[in-house]
Amino acid sequence: MIPWRSPFAAVLELTLRCPCRCQTCGSRAGAARVHELDHGEWLGVIAALADLGCQRITLMGGEPILYPGWSELVQAARARDLLVDLVSSGQGLVEDIALAIRESGIHAVTISVDGLAATHDAQRGLPGCYEQAVRAIRWVDQAGLKVGVTTQVNQGNLSELEPLAPVLEDAGVLGWQLQQTLPIGRAEANQRLALLPAMMPELLGVLRRLARRSGLRPHLTDNLGYCTQDDLELRTIQGGFPRPWLGCRAGLDSLGVTSDGRVKGCLALPDACSEGNLREQSLASIWNDPNRFAYNRRFAPDQLGGRCAGCEQAPRCRGGCTATAYAFHGRPGTSSHCFRLHTGAATVGY
Repeated sequence: MIPWRSPFAAVLELTLRCPCRCQTCGSRAGAARVHELDHGEWLGVIAALADLGCQRITLMGGEPILYPGWSELVQAARARDLLVDLVSSGQGLVEDIALAIRESGIHAVTISVDGLAATHDAQRGLPGCYEQAVRAIRWVDQAGLKVGVTTQVNQGNLSELEPLAPVLEDAGVLGWQLQQTLPIGRAEANQRLALLPAMMPELLGVLRRLARRSGLRPHLTDNLGYCTQDDLELRTIQGGFPRPWLGCRAGLDSLGVTSDGRVKGCLALPDACSEGNLREQSLASIWNDPNRFAYNRRFAPDQLGGRCAGCEQAPRCRGGCTATAYAFHGRPGTSSHCFRLHTGAATVGY
């Protein structure tokens, strides 16, 4: 059994309401879920996380600023010494909202930008979405907050990553994270956008060129990589501490809560991986149950499939991102999009 600890980080899906109808949305955001948690319940979630020793929460959706009590939740979290980040589409994030975000005590804001203007608007299903996202970035930056961007990488925007870098840098972006589009949610009906395994060498080449930029450089999130010689360089947040890939952390030191109260190790995991509902059980009883989150807590190398089964990095990598494995293969512990698998790149022991 792999030891776990108090959850270091938690992602809270405040509502599934969203003005966008993104082709790549893994949760089919748009309308609110049936019976979303009310304000008192969300306050209880924050208190329970603090009691468990959680240090950082991220508010997301849907569009989290469409949840009417978001600023009160931030203040409640800050009162318990929780660091709070917010992920937004940027839609509706006008200048006075940026100032309200600063006053609430939020640490940093991440805006979604999935390519240059035409590509972003097409994938987000909302004309003018790109221009508003860039305005939101500038307003957050001018409010004195740290502002980052997250980009879903897919066949529709891979060629735009390099020209997008200076645009984001000029707008005031300090951090830029990349993740690949997974064929889940609304993206399941748009699988033509998902990167093919054979495209990994091309993507790795783009990333290596971007890593040589003198300004803003992207870093990889958990569903891209793994174990190439420069994995540490590509994964480390700009200006931050080195962050090597040490396997999926879902259910080990991180968790997510859906807007209707279900607990997952990661919100990108399928509903079958829900570990319980906060309307039926306490967060502490779910988290402290050694039989939950079994895909990670009870991992053994003989559970790996495909070419991951024979990989020398298997004990550390554990088949890459669990949500990605479920999305492409319907089971954890296997990766078809591993950089090392497709490039034959040497690894580094760290």
